[in-house]
Amino acid sequence: MTQLLSLLTGIVLTMSLVATAEAASKPVQFPKGKSSATIKGTVKGGEDVDYVLRAKAGQTLNVDFKAGKGAAYFNVIPPGSTYEALFVGMNEGDHYSGTLPKDGDYIIRVYLKGNAKDSGKPVSFTIDVGIPASSASTSSADSNVSLTSAAEKSCLAAVAKQVGADKSLLKIKDIFSSEAGMAIMVLVPEATAPWKCFSDVRGNVSGVEFTGSEGAL
Repeated sequence: MTQLLSLLTGIVLTMSLVATAEAASKPVQFPKGKSSATIKGTVKGGEDVDYVLRAKAGQTLNVDFKAGKGAAYFNVIPPGSTYEALFVGMNEGDHYSGTLPKDGDYIIRVYLKGNAKDSGKPVSFTIDVGIPASSASTSSADSNVSLTSAAEKSCLAAVAKQVGADKSLLKIKDIFSSEAGMAIMVLVPEATAPWKCFSDVRGNVSGVEFTGSEGAL
């Protein structure tokens, strides 16, 4: 009987957590004819709030964040990412503007830290989010692609030189871009984790590093 009650309690808790996660994820839709929107909300404790925006590679995403009293921040997370963020507000501030690296659903995640998180009190915030209407013509898209390609080529060459491998054997895994530049994840045969290369859009590489443990090199 006790085991049955424990099992039922676990199921109820799981359903509750799933419902909470679904409620915390909200789609962002621009008004008809507009390329931006203003979002107002509240966040409390450890309950992150996710706003999901579908966008395309090469588009520019702008996010401005304002919060009431309390240590509230936002991150921008690319499609398919588990850990890597394009932007970490706790370290980089209240404004993000960057060229998006891939098609898909981008997440603007609002969260609390420090005393604001521990107090359990709600903190209000406002987000201005927009994707400027560009002459997202083919020429503009081609320009974005060519800039990304310059960084990709330079990073492949830099990582190949670092590991002593043929550049043709390396592959690009992910590209993360922000105002500060680009971080390109490169897969190397037999490496236990990707290499990360830092570059600007013109292909000027500022450094490469292995993302796994040094002992696994």
